[in-house]
Amino acid sequence: MDEALARLADLIPERGEQVTTLTDDASGQWRVRATKVSLRLDLDERTVVRTTDTIRGVAADPRDGQVLTLVGIDRCEVGEKLALQVRDAEGAASVLAARKVKYVQPVQADADRRRHGHLDALRAAVAAGGDSPEDRRAALHFGAKWSAIGEVYGLSGVQASTQWQAQDRAEIARLRVARGESEGSGD
Repeated sequence: MDEALARLADLIPERGEQVTTLTDDASGQWRVRATKVSLRLDLDERTVVRTTDTIRGVAADPRDGQVLTLVGIDRCEVGEKLALQVRDAEGAASVLAARKVKYVQPVQADADRRRHGHLDALRAAVAAGGDSPEDRRAALHFGAKWSAIGEVYGLSGVQASTQWQAQDRAEIARLRVARGESEGSGD
């Protein structure tokens, strides 16, 4: 493992047992990646926050960023269609759906603190005239949005995603391979 990969390994924890299905019986916080959408589910609080991918040709959904009440999980299984029953703040019922669930991943209890810490470290490195790709990748791992990354560099989220998404995903995948972790889920 080279030095950059070793530093990234220190910042991103190893995966636990791979989860492929979420049901109403589950608990904790989860990140679900599906076709053109990411979801953060808090099964203890029964909430969902949806985010549409920031790619050309995909329009944002009016529910993006809203804290929705999770009524029930109809289907959330890797490789299958996604269907979650939700209600918005006014109580209107709807279904969050996607063509295919790509992965289901537990969110560490301290993910918010760690995300902000890595964004702060990245901000400090950029302000000093440098960069910290490992902190950028760790911030993404802990749920940072491309808009937050772009802000650090004075770019839009789309510009930041265009510039770094492919290489950052490749480095995280290289870390997974070096650790012997399965390729079926993750960033």
